[in-house]
Amino acid sequence: MERNIEAIQKAIRDQGPPLKVAQTRLDERTRRPNMELCRDTAQLRLVNEVRDIGETVQTLQQQLRDSEDALQMLVRAKAVLQHDLAVKANSLFIDQEKCMGMRKTFPSTARLLAPI
Repeated sequence: MERNIEAIQKAIRDQGPPLKVAQTRLDERTRRPNMELCRDTAQLRLVNEVRDIGETVQTLQQQLRDSEDALQMLVRAKAVLQHDLAVKANSLFIDQEKCMGMRKTFPSTARLLAPI
């Protein structure tokens, strides 16, 4: 699970440079001197690229939140199981060490049923 979270974080980081490049190109196209703002194919593709990368980052961030939530649930479940295991180990200790000593002093069933 931790590796999955690390992979998602890396994927989010890896989306940064392409997004910056696309945003810079788009910004440079909108500030061209002596050029009217035009909506040509290159402009539309840059806008689509920025939007697609942004959507990909949002999807990855949602997956990251989901993975982190799942990891937290697993950690809580592990803590509960460890607590239950400790309680059961203590119960076995009490049964074996404390109660078995008393049971040994009781007469056996065969001895109780035997005629005197």
